[in-house]
Formats: sequence, structure tokens, C-alpha cells
Amino acid sequence: MTPNMRHQSGAVLLTSLLILLVLTLLALSGMQGAQLQERMTSAVREGQVALEAAEFAVREGEQYLEDQTVTLGNFGTSGGLYTRSDAPDPMDDSTWDSNASNSIAVSGFPGTLAEQPRFFVEYIGITSSQESPGDLQITNYDDFTGGSKPLGFRIVGWSSGRSGETRRIVEAYYGTAK
Repeated sequence: MTPNMRHQSGAVLLTSLLILLVLTLLALSGMQGAQLQERMTSAVREGQVALEAAEFAVREGEQYLEDQTVTLGNFGTSGGLYTRSDAPDPMDDSTWDSNASNSIAVSGFPGTLAEQPRFFVEYIGITSSQESPGDLQITNYDDFTGGSKPLGFRIVGWSSGRSGETRRIVEAYYGTAK
């Protein structure tokens, strides 16, 4: 052995191991950041799907009022059709329970969801303008259209996302002359 080899203390090995440790920590940090970004993107997408499905439920509620033979006598305190002030709280989970009859399930949403979108309708009364005739207009009906004033409804749609972790509620007001 040469005299130089006997006096080496492994400084290069120690230095390279420290550099490798720092690079490993940087790589782990970058991976955690990428995973966080992926989770955030997934949550945003989940929320958008749930919102689209809740809007779909509201549109189905509007179609339900237009297509079904729904009369004001159908509105009460349960079954998805409610009279004024008898509607359930949209923020209460039991309102959207698929085993109860508090809301109406809809099908046909193009996509996979954890639960079917649902809606309920609240009859809010005959709409009228407080300002002056002609100021009120709901879906092409106004104070001057037809022989009767439009009937007002509040339609509340709910949906979960694909995983069931995200929920969205949409509320819309709808008027029709029946």
C-alpha cells in the first residue's frame, strides 16, 4: 500500500453521502408537492361534477313541473313537493336521504356519481310585481301575459360527486302559468 492510501479518512465518501441525502430530501419534497397538486385538482374536478349534477337536478325539477300533471293540490309537507315554508332544510343531510321521501331522485346524468342527484320543489305562491305592472318577468311570463299571474316555485337540487365526499346544492326560482 502506498503511503497516501493509509492516511485517507473517507472525507469524499462522507461528502457524497451528504449530497445524496440532500438530493433525496429535495426529491421527496417535490413528490409531496406534486401529490398535493394532484389532490387539489381532483377535488376541484369532483366539485365541478357535483355542481353540474345539481344543476341537472334543478333542470329536471323544471321539466317535472312542465311535463307532469302537477297541480297545487300535490304540494304538501312531504314527497318532494312542498307548500310555502314547509320545505325541508337543504343543508340537512336527511333531506337528501335516498331512503326517505323528502326529495325526488333523477336519473340520466351522463357520468358516474356516488348517489343519484335529487331535487325538491316548494310552491312559493302567485308572483306579482310590487313596483309597477310589467316589471316582473319569469321565463317569458310577465304581468301582461295571459289571463293569470305566474305561479312561483323554488327548486332546490342536490348532488354528490363521484366519490361521495363532495356535495353541491343549487337553488333556482321558476315561474310558470298553469
